[in-house]
Amino acid sequence: MAVVEQATWSLSQQEREATVDRIASNISTIAFFKGLEISDDAAKTAAVAAERKAYTAAQVAARTTTGHRPAAEITSGYARKLGELVLAAVTDGATSQQAPATAGGDSAGELDLYGSRDFLDAEGARAALALLLAAGASIQKVRFSTKSFGVEAATVAAEALRAVAGSLQHADMSDIIAGRPEDEALEALRLVAAALATAQLRHLNLSDNALGEKGVRAAAAALQPGLEFLSLQNVGCSVHACSALAELLPQSARLAGLHLFNNMSGDEGAGHIGSLLLRCPGMADFKMASSRVGPAGGISLAKALMAGGSLVRLDLSDNPLTEEVAPALAACLAAQPQLQHLNLNDTSLTDKGVTTVCRALAGSAPQLRSLELALNEITVEGVAAVVAALANKQQLSKLNLRENELEDAGAAALARGLAALPALESLDLCCNQIMRPGALAVARALAAGAKAAGGSKLALLALDENAISEAGVEQLKKLLTAAFGSDAVLGPLDENDPDMAGDDDDEAEQLEGEEEDGLSAALAAASL
Repeated sequence: MAVVEQATWSLSQQEREATVDRIASNISTIAFFKGLEISDDAAKTAAVAAERKAYTAAQVAARTTTGHRPAAEITSGYARKLGELVLAAVTDGATSQQAPATAGGDSAGELDLYGSRDFLDAEGARAALALLLAAGASIQKVRFSTKSFGVEAATVAAEALRAVAGSLQHADMSDIIAGRPEDEALEALRLVAAALATAQLRHLNLSDNALGEKGVRAAAAALQPGLEFLSLQNVGCSVHACSALAELLPQSARLAGLHLFNNMSGDEGAGHIGSLLLRCPGMADFKMASSRVGPAGGISLAKALMAGGSLVRLDLSDNPLTEEVAPALAACLAAQPQLQHLNLNDTSLTDKGVTTVCRALAGSAPQLRSLELALNEITVEGVAAVVAALANKQQLSKLNLRENELEDAGAAALARGLAALPALESLDLCCNQIMRPGALAVARALAAGAKAAGGSKLALLALDENAISEAGVEQLKKLLTAAFGSDAVLGPLDENDPDMAGDDDDEAEQLEGEEEDGLSAALAAASL
């Protein structure tokens, strides 16, 4: 029995032209009833562009479907997309007649296509990239994100990128193959990467593309030795993809920034990335968050990062590192005098791991600006090390300790270190089982610090998801208003549970003055 292949969904040129006429009329009509002015020529131009985008999107949908999607379903999707684009065209068309268009770029030498999701064909790509294709164009930065390139569109993109290769330094190719069949997506990546290889790229972003190992290898030509920054976030960077990356970047001494996020690399993948980091003595900005890295992988990364002492930003958040990684991580941090931002949120360090890490920070990283230790099961026992780490951090502007287990004793202990932070702008203590005594201890310390410094930069004190009594909230607001001119620094308390405060509102516990607010017991409990 012969197999009959389903014909690719399409419309005749006559049908498409008739559709353009109808939607041009619709644009004019909708604009009239909205009181907007759109000329017939502008309506026709918008209609042509809308139909082309909708038609390309429908063809892509037809090609990527497994099995046989009914033609009626494709046609329905085409019509829905047309409806969305018509409504957008009405507003855009009216705006374009009130102010001159910028031709998609600016005088600083940049082209940014970020916006609506469009599936580009060759014609659409040529129109979108006209700025690059113009004679004598000198463009330093391009961003193709949210525009999906098939092979035909990628061929035009490659031509455009080669045209500006002499000046191009930054290429953001994130999210450029959405909705394409794998073979077409990989070939589109090869075409774009080969063109990027003709430029002297410094920054390359390939995030939000379904790469995997095949995709990493398809983009190999763009992974040049001269790269200073590479982003591969949310790309399916598995163990094999990490291995491929380490293989394809054998000469990476200039790489100073590497961002990996929301991948499934695991410990083995982290080991491969560690081998890459060993060749990057100037690494200043490293992120490998939400990548399922455990103790073994974390230790590999920490040891590899010791190849240089240039770290400015380190983000290992949302990985199950546990306290086992703390000694190696502490040794790494102690050797990073330029560190400004450290994010270890949700890394299961516990008191023991946090204490080890913070003891290292106490004697290093004097330029630290942000410290994030949320979701690490920190109790009053771990706070002393945190306070010690804060002692010489005159530039610290952000401290995040949310979703730990500080309670009042931990909050009161922490308060002892807050007054010495003149640059603090944001303090997050949400969800820490804090009641009125702990909250007031923190607020008083911040007020004392502001008074001592002759002013304060504090913009946010976040205390939501705790158990501060109603009377405690009022006292907080009064205290903050007196210290900062208003209580605007106090974050929302929508999830605060005053009912959990027990007898905190009893007259016997009401404040008579700043020294008689029930904090003595909490402070005594915090003495370590």
